[in-house]
Amino acid sequence: MKKSIIFLINGLGIEKKGSYSISLDQEMPTTAFTNSLEYRSAYQQFFIGDTYNMELQYINDNIFNNLQNNTIYNNFLNTIKISNSKLHIFLEPNTNQIVEQINSFVNNLNLEVNKPVYLHLILSQLTLDDYKKLIDTVNYIKYHINEHINLGFIIGKEYLSDNINSEVMREMEKMLFFCSCERWTRIDEKFEELKSKNIIPCKAKGFCATNDCFIKNNDTILFFNTRRSDYDKLIRCIYEKAPEVIRNEQVNIPIFSLIQLYSKYNISYFANNIVYPTSLNNLLAKYKKKALILTSKEHVSLVNFYANGLNQVNNPDIGFMILDDSLMNYNTIVNLIDNSSYDLIIFDYYMDVSSTINILKAGLNKIDKVLGNVVNVSENKHSLFISSLFGLKKELPIADYNTEKVTIDYEMQIPIFFYDYTYPASKYKLFPGDTNMLLSSALWCITNDNHLDSLIREKGLLKNLFSIFK
Repeated sequence: MKKSIIFLINGLGIEKKGSYSISLDQEMPTTAFTNSLEYRSAYQQFFIGDTYNMELQYINDNIFNNLQNNTIYNNFLNTIKISNSKLHIFLEPNTNQIVEQINSFVNNLNLEVNKPVYLHLILSQLTLDDYKKLIDTVNYIKYHINEHINLGFIIGKEYLSDNINSEVMREMEKMLFFCSCERWTRIDEKFEELKSKNIIPCKAKGFCATNDCFIKNNDTILFFNTRRSDYDKLIRCIYEKAPEVIRNEQVNIPIFSLIQLYSKYNISYFANNIVYPTSLNNLLAKYKKKALILTSKEHVSLVNFYANGLNQVNNPDIGFMILDDSLMNYNTIVNLIDNSSYDLIIFDYYMDVSSTINILKAGLNKIDKVLGNVVNVSENKHSLFISSLFGLKKELPIADYNTEKVTIDYEMQIPIFFYDYTYPASKYKLFPGDTNMLLSSALWCITNDNHLDSLIREKGLLKNLFSIFK
């Protein structure tokens, strides 16, 4: 039985022009790519795809259209009716399209005419290059939100560390409860300043875009999240500083979220999770296939969560195996691929790039032996994709006993290799696509379903147009 194997080193590929496909014997255009160089974000895109438009549609169809019968939503409505209180909406600004949903949601709340509503932005963008799009997105939000909604705080999602010191906690108190921090009405100028200081958006220190956006007792907070994010560091600052600020009163600052949060706090939510049709678990169910994922012990929980569509479930269609030295044995790989019941097998090697050159070299040599076995077992029988997560340019000491530093630079080209000689270069070609298409291409090779997005397509203008617009 033909199978598909994906061999990942540090996750998946961000391929650039100049990469090569072995079996098709041609230079590839840009193929599977991701907007993020961060390991966890790239994994999410690999197992689920570009989810944002999908999430907005799901929220509209499955949450907003059923709010009347939603007990948590009705509780939320009761909390925002308290006189002289504010509604605070926290949002990650990733697209202009969210404005329409925010406006529609607030309009349907039937708030009092003078009810203060503040939209606070949490920046999750990971590179300095993101500022250009972020400026356009935030300005669009600023000028298209309802007239009685004001922008409030803006802060980087990763600004707060796991161990928040007292100085940072005082800064957060000033911002959250007094608005006595930096104030920038010209947000684009603030972003340009942050960029000039090489501060990436997700690390930006909080500032205010208006006055009077502080949180006070009896205010209500809503995280307008489209995915199960973790905002616990921000929530901690709110809950821990509130009793100190709101003295001699019973603290009442209820917090809600659109989608259930990754949180240690008891946050009420409108919906448990979003169903992603392109996630690995849904694709496996659709085609009645099984997958085996080989990864390190510490990454099983993360990979399981993403592979199951942002759900921590025990899925009988997805098996896990811990990577170990036994995989350097050829017979082990034969049994794993040829003699197992799995249709899709994913090897996930995550390289430690924080130690020494010698340790990195030893790790790569082990991986190379395993990969050699996988290539030999797959030849003329299975489809094999080989790729990696991101380019690496870093100074590392040679060894523990030799602290001389050497620069390793794999930043220029990150290849994707595809082995399957049933797709000859005379008839097939590799085309551009996004990160998730590496996964769907692997399934395409074993299902022959032309409705699946694939990096591998037949040559010919009409066939490609059909593929693109199908």
